[in-house]
Amino acid sequence: MAAIVFRSKRPYLFTGWFWYLGMLAPVIGLVQVGEQGHADRYTYLPHIGLFLLAVWLAADVTAIRQSRSRFAVATAVVIIVALAWAAFVQASYWRNSETLWTHALAVTSDNDVAHNNLGYLCVDRGELDKAISHFETALRIRSGKRDAHYDVGSAFVQMNLADALARKGRSDEAMVHYEEAIKLQPNYADAYYNRGNVLFAKGRIDEAVADWEKTLQIQPNDADAHTCLGNALLRQGSLKEAIAHYEKALALAPKDAHSRNNIAWVLATSSDASIRDGARAVEFAQEAVELSGNRDPNFLRTLAAAYAENGRFSEAIAAAKQAIVIANMQGSSGLAKTLESEIAAYRGHVPLRR
Repeated sequence: MAAIVFRSKRPYLFTGWFWYLGMLAPVIGLVQVGEQGHADRYTYLPHIGLFLLAVWLAADVTAIRQSRSRFAVATAVVIIVALAWAAFVQASYWRNSETLWTHALAVTSDNDVAHNNLGYLCVDRGELDKAISHFETALRIRSGKRDAHYDVGSAFVQMNLADALARKGRSDEAMVHYEEAIKLQPNYADAYYNRGNVLFAKGRIDEAVADWEKTLQIQPNDADAHTCLGNALLRQGSLKEAIAHYEKALALAPKDAHSRNNIAWVLATSSDASIRDGARAVEFAQEAVELSGNRDPNFLRTLAAAYAENGRFSEAIAAAKQAIVIANMQGSSGLAKTLESEIAAYRGHVPLRR
């Protein structure tokens, strides 16, 4: 009311106040655009109007008497120092994500976002028990909140919990939470993809294929899903279909060494002569080894098989021996033994068949 009454004598009151209201109007919550109903960032631009109003009002009031001017300057200094100290203290909580979300839990209650993000950090550090605890707490808090925005967030937390449980080796429990995530968001591509990984590890190949096909139905250009589906189809004996998915993955991610290695392995070792192509196998295998920096014994094993398919048995033996050295350094004794048996075949000029 004062802004309207004094708009002629003190136009800054009208300008400052209606700047504040006008800039605030789009974010007052009539149309909510996320889980948050309000946030400090929504007031950054609106506050320009209030600061404009306050500065001009202080200038008018202090212009009348010099003593008021001195008092205003002293007050301003005190306020600036106080705000600077408050900003310094608040900024200390933003050193990293852990300090930020830990502080958020200390000053708020039932903060599911903070629990979820701390769970994410714990997963990255390998602290899976702590991660599971945070995700479970986040889901408990969310359990009483049901709307479209919360369903999206809850599906995300369900999948995070499932991923942590899967990494912990609790795959049956993980499957329950993947189901919940998909129930909340039926087109949740990441949930299908991650559930497919768990199913594949459990030997449930057909179900894994179905999940990865669903992933690609939602996200056709997911290179990892094409690679995984290729692996599953290879396990099922569908070699041509597997190669097609590996090639699609390679087209989507040209720097992916795994796709090159997978294609090379099939082209070098397939029992179907119509699929084998030794020259292409060597080309893909060499590229995979180069991209990996000669540090992956599985890629060197594939290169050895590709050399053998081309009749280059001395080079196959050299590549396999190099793979054994790296495998032993990495503690992969099982792979090293497999390579020893394959070297014996190469010495007899017998290429690898699968």
